[in-house]
Amino acid sequence: MARKKLYYLPGDKVSGISKSSEWMLETGEEYIGAYHRYKSTGEVYTGSEYLEGISKPLIPYKNLNNQTEKTIFEYDKLTNDKFKNKYKSPIPFTPTPTQSDYNRGYLDRYIVSQFNNSNLYEVSKKNFEELDEFLYIKKEFKWKIGRLEYTPQKDIIDTNQKVINLLKNDISNIDRFLTNLKQFSV
Repeated sequence: MARKKLYYLPGDKVSGISKSSEWMLETGEEYIGAYHRYKSTGEVYTGSEYLEGISKPLIPYKNLNNQTEKTIFEYDKLTNDKFKNKYKSPIPFTPTPTQSDYNRGYLDRYIVSQFNNSNLYEVSKKNFEELDEFLYIKKEFKWKIGRLEYTPQKDIIDTNQKVINLLKNDISNIDRFLTNLKQFSV
């Protein structure tokens, strides 16, 4: 198996010595010895340096004496990890406006809702990009914010109400989720 990248930046690699019940080869054999891991991709290989044709990929150790873990391991091998880590779940997130957000007058926000479920989640930009658009209704929008001593409260409320009205076309219960139209304004 080839590495995911052609080039790794200096400092991306972390070396270590595997202890008992830490890593195993993809064949299911426990591995104890030198290994290295790439922080940018999460890949782990045998040996302290990558050697083409010699270094083998490592996976987290599973106790194959435990029937449940053995079944999961065999399934992952049969499906070639086809579904593993493919589908991400929403991770609830509350944004914190920065000074530059206040200076420009808005905050980028990300809301998702599963097609077959009415639950709404506000998520980070990173999590938003990871979520499958075939499973989630995904909406990115600009939320008006400001310092109330400089920005009229009515402008903030009116603008955010217009945003909600537009979002309601795709997410009917958004107005029950975004109830504070002055949220993040100070």
